[in-house]
Amino acid sequence: MVTRSSCRGEREDRARIVIGADGRNSLVAKVVHALNYNTKPRLQYSYYTYFSGLPTDQFETFVRPDRGFACAPTNDGQTMVVAGWPYAEAQAYKADVEGNFLQTLELAPDFAARVAKAKREAPFLGGAIPSWFRMPYGAGWALVGDAGYNKDPITAQGITDAFLDAERCTDAVHRWLGGGHQFDEVMSAWHQQRDAKDMPIYEFTAQLATLELPPPEMQQLLAAVHGNQQAMNAFVSVISGAVSPADYFSEENVGSIFAASAAAAGPALASSDR
Repeated sequence: MVTRSSCRGEREDRARIVIGADGRNSLVAKVVHALNYNTKPRLQYSYYTYFSGLPTDQFETFVRPDRGFACAPTNDGQTMVVAGWPYAEAQAYKADVEGNFLQTLELAPDFAARVAKAKREAPFLGGAIPSWFRMPYGAGWALVGDAGYNKDPITAQGITDAFLDAERCTDAVHRWLGGGHQFDEVMSAWHQQRDAKDMPIYEFTAQLATLELPPPEMQQLLAAVHGNQQAMNAFVSVISGAVSPADYFSEENVGSIFAASAAAAGPALASSDR
């Protein structure tokens, strides 16, 4: 049931299911008291804006202690630039957004010099959000996209996940309405599928959003990845959502990356020992 207000008073519409695709502040979630789980606090505070005269044909990212920033080409010859700080420093960041934003870029002098020659075309926008999973269904309702699962935007996968989630939910509802399956059966299967797919990138995103230096094991892995084009491409695919972190960081794949790194270094080491 949905109640709508209008200049002519309220109107009541009835449906077998109401799907909330109404974002992280979902009214549907509030009305049905959907339960949150595996919640995480705000981890990083970021601002973004757009520049003209800052050409790039690729996504560029920079990681420095307690800071992260990146740029990506968009439409009309403009390039988006985003810079993040730990959430604990949000007040200091907000005290002088432009000054702190540009000072952050100075941690990569060559990039900062490029930005200095560009023209800012938009105001600074930013903020921070907590992360959560929500129970995505109940009697007569379902939640998709950010309404049911929300994470820090540092991996920029929100809209992709929302489309995939909506597709999976649609399939489940179709099996219920048109396939003769029980509601709880198909919706529970969708819920389990969602969490199995999205939990690895959710945890990986949270780790990135701390803006802390990677643990030693991760630093060793990234060093082994460097120069291995196949491994580098796959790592970018993790960020894009095409490859699951669970697959990339599996014992088998990590072992193959280290083996390839050792094989590549072998001849050079042997030559230097002579």
